[in-house]
Amino acid sequence: MAVDRLTRTPAPVVPGLSNSVRVKAGDLLFVSGQVGFEKDGAVPESFERAVELTYEELVRALNAGGASVQDLVRVNVYITQLDQEKLAIWRRVRDSIVDAAAPSASTVIGVHSLYNGAPIEIDAIAAI
Repeated sequence: MAVDRLTRTPAPVVPGLSNSVRVKAGDLLFVSGQVGFEKDGAVPESFERAVELTYEELVRALNAGGASVQDLVRVNVYITQLDQEKLAIWRRVRDSIVDAAAPSASTVIGVHSLYNGAPIEIDAIAAI
């Protein structure tokens, strides 16, 4: 793939990483793992706050690539110590941000650990 077909947006928190890559042909935007930390870099105290901050980062990365949550076609969500309570919190917060009646395809995966102690991470694909 020619380099001029790709536009990479650097991650604001972790130098050296791209957190979104837009492909000109087909206009797909690939957003890599988004995590939400407080402004001082701390892990949020509540899972609900972590979900909110993570979606804020996802929206920021989408906007940087010329997309919005309405353009999402695929979302992968990784949650540490996944249980029904965390799943319900994630759904409630997600539904307040995306069109709950027509969400993108998604997968929620329970994992052991994530970057820097984050309790949730999201990667996504948007069609622009």
